[in-house]
Amino acid sequence: MKEGSANANKAKHLHELLKRELESNKYAKGDKLPSVRDLSAAYNVNKSTVVNVLATLANEGLIITEAGKGSFVQEMKEEQKQIAVLFFDTVSPFRVETEILAQIQKNIRSGYFLSLHDTAQNYKVFERKIESLIESGVKGIIAIPPKFYTPKSSDAEYLNRLLGDTVPLVFIIRKIEGVHADFFSMDLDKGIQKAVTYLASIDKKKICLIKHDSQKFVDEELQGLEAACRKHNIDVNPDYILEYDDNVETISSKLMSILPKVDAIIGPDHTLCSLQGVIRNSRKHIPSELSIVGINDVVSHYFSPPLTSVRFPVEKIGVNAIHTMIDRLERGGAADKIEKNFIPDLVIRET
Repeated sequence: MKEGSANANKAKHLHELLKRELESNKYAKGDKLPSVRDLSAAYNVNKSTVVNVLATLANEGLIITEAGKGSFVQEMKEEQKQIAVLFFDTVSPFRVETEILAQIQKNIRSGYFLSLHDTAQNYKVFERKIESLIESGVKGIIAIPPKFYTPKSSDAEYLNRLLGDTVPLVFIIRKIEGVHADFFSMDLDKGIQKAVTYLASIDKKKICLIKHDSQKFVDEELQGLEAACRKHNIDVNPDYILEYDDNVETISSKLMSILPKVDAIIGPDHTLCSLQGVIRNSRKHIPSELSIVGINDVVSHYFSPPLTSVRFPVEKIGVNAIHTMIDRLERGGAADKIEKNFIPDLVIRET
């Protein structure tokens, strides 16, 4: 065997041996390794080979070499922990989910990273994604359950078995009843009450409500509408409450039929932006004849003039979701789960 090949084999063998010793914690952090001379003698390799091996170990972050002092054991780099986010929607970028995601990313701590997963608003996809993530060793999951499915008690029981006590789950916006998880969302009941109270203060009493596309918020906005209208002596006209529909033409047709009769509209901001043509064709002056309040405040500035808005508390939800998740991961234990519905602000603009 040629001398060069022999030296290369010796270098490889010494590198593997020292690396195993370092990774098995034979040396404590800060310990000084044997000198180049001692390693050369102990393993029957020349000093230049030892120097090259130590340089490689330093590049790998296992040791640190100080001129004139020697080589010392470096603290092992901690592997970054994966937190999966199950709500990333590639089809609808202008939604509160995107705003919440930005807050989660902004407030994540070092040592963690996010992986994003689009569940396509399909519960079976959602469930299978959780299964595969747990199998792959995910540390925690932040999720919005799909909108158009009401899980059965057996679904909740299955998720609880999957998660066990080791993988914390944080729901945001919506939750699945019976699943052991933290939960952060918006109290749309209080938000609608703020909106109706403001409309009543400017003498708007014939209010059209375009429902949300999520049952949690539909229930809350109807409660808020009824409570505020009762307080301000306003009649709730069921003909002025419109169901959400993905087909804008369907909502447009319903809205056109009642626009001559109403003096205010409350609805999701992205829906209202899609209805601008219908609203303009009514020839009602905004806001003197028709006041408009959006919900979410994500695309309010796409309406002309910009929408007064019930602002979704994206910062509070995102910050609490990621801080709670990391607290669960670092402290462990089966502490009582947190559930908070944050009261949104009403942002007054030209409409």
